[in-house]
Amino acid sequence: MPGRSASGIIEGVDRTTSLTGQLQRGFPWMRFEPALESAYHGDQFREGQKRLRINLIMLAAIIFAIVRIDHVVMPAVSAGVPDIARIGVMVPLLIIGFALTFLRRADFWYPRVMATLMALALLGIAWIGLWAWSEGESRLFVRLVIAIIAVYFVIGLPWRLAVAANLLALVFYAVTALGVWSMPAVVMGQFMAMLAMASVICAAGAYNLEHARRTAWLEGRLLAELALLDGLTGIHNRRRLDEHLQRVWQQAMRENKPLALLFADLDHFKAYNDRYGHQAGDEALKAVAGVLARHARRPLDMAARFGGEEFAIVLYDTKRDHALRIAGEIMEEVRGLGIAHTGSGAAPVLTISIGIACVVPVAKRSCAGLLQLADQALYAAKDGGRNRSHLLEAEYEHMKTGYFHRQVPGAGSGQ
Repeated sequence: MPGRSASGIIEGVDRTTSLTGQLQRGFPWMRFEPALESAYHGDQFREGQKRLRINLIMLAAIIFAIVRIDHVVMPAVSAGVPDIARIGVMVPLLIIGFALTFLRRADFWYPRVMATLMALALLGIAWIGLWAWSEGESRLFVRLVIAIIAVYFVIGLPWRLAVAANLLALVFYAVTALGVWSMPAVVMGQFMAMLAMASVICAAGAYNLEHARRTAWLEGRLLAELALLDGLTGIHNRRRLDEHLQRVWQQAMRENKPLALLFADLDHFKAYNDRYGHQAGDEALKAVAGVLARHARRPLDMAARFGGEEFAIVLYDTKRDHALRIAGEIMEEVRGLGIAHTGSGAAPVLTISIGIACVVPVAKRSCAGLLQLADQALYAAKDGGRNRSHLLEAEYEHMKTGYFHRQVPGAGSGQ
């Protein structure tokens, strides 16, 4: 299963929807929608980076071997085209390709640069082959066929770029064979037929291979995303929350940004299930999850189901006043759902209590302490009568992570 890529820019349910939609629509021209296309190339390039470097080294060694063999088998060619003209062109191209694999954005630059270089290499091979034919040596023709195979399967080019490079070489071969070297039409037709067949066979094989890779990547990413979503509500699950919180904690610490964590709990939800049934309870959880998700739309924000009737929202670069405002809007929207809850002591409709922790991460603390602080704030909101929010922030500096301290009603800031 492919790893999660740093280049993925679609989050949560949107990402899952995008992956599913791409699978359903298909990709006959070997392209995904832009965000998925970028993520796919990044993942594929990193996965095959070592093999690609080995391939490039292998091709350079093969070129050296061919040049040495030519001295024995085709001395006329070696005399007409000095070694430096063949090694001095092809090997530097491969060295450039090898160096490109070490760039920070290698997945972006390598295919674009190498497609251009390999197109030029194909033109050079075609020119030398035609020159050799004019000198009575037609065996170099097979070199162009081998080069076509290498462009499709060894250089690591996407299918579309490999097709473009080879089409350019075929057109160049036909035009120069007739216009420059005055090759008889019958001979040229025979050579072109063989080149076309080789190119079509390679293109078909490369197409099927890339299609299978793209399909496997989409399916793998979709499975990975589904594994990180809550099966009932469709928002992120606890596992994904933990991963995300670790990541934004480190980023907030580097950038010295405040981080807010909201813990939310549906008030008297056991009584709701007992009175209205678990199916109604499930529908209520889905409705509340939708409210929370609408307040976590920024790239580094996240809404997740923590467990049971508990939810969590991570808000990046969010100060206390903004966190309190978001909590107030969430409570108002949950009440606005108008879900009857006659068994609640807080209100005649379903309500929610929210604990808010707002801190600026520092190296000596961890996000585990942030979770604990938000949990304590949630219990303070419950102890204060439910259907309210409670914020803790200063307590984080001196609290002992792993030691839960339940706040007494009235402490801290609340709403």
